[in-house]
Amino acid sequence: MKKLIYAVVLASSLLAGCVTAPGPGDHEGAIPPRLVMKDNLKTWDNAGNFGPVPVALAAKGAATCTTLNTKDAKYVAAGYHSKAQDLDHKPFAGGGYYCVKQ
Repeated sequence: MKKLIYAVVLASSLLAGCVTAPGPGDHEGAIPPRLVMKDNLKTWDNAGNFGPVPVALAAKGAATCTTLNTKDAKYVAAGYHSKAQDLDHKPFAGGGYYCVKQ
């Protein structure tokens, strides 16, 4: 019986981990997120190191993320990091935004 309970708890915790998608945290992380190539697409290496988008930068974040829009998908800024890095490990002037599909 103990083994069955342990298996159910373990399975539940694994499923809960799968449901949670990585995303921005409540503050900027010490290590800046960096763009990397994954499956021939640019993506951030650590979305959890983005913090919230500052109110003063919300319009710029919105404008930045709309450049990703297609006829089928609209993007919004969900995170910001003042020292986010490009593919060459160089900081973006003005920081970087974590964009998510709306």
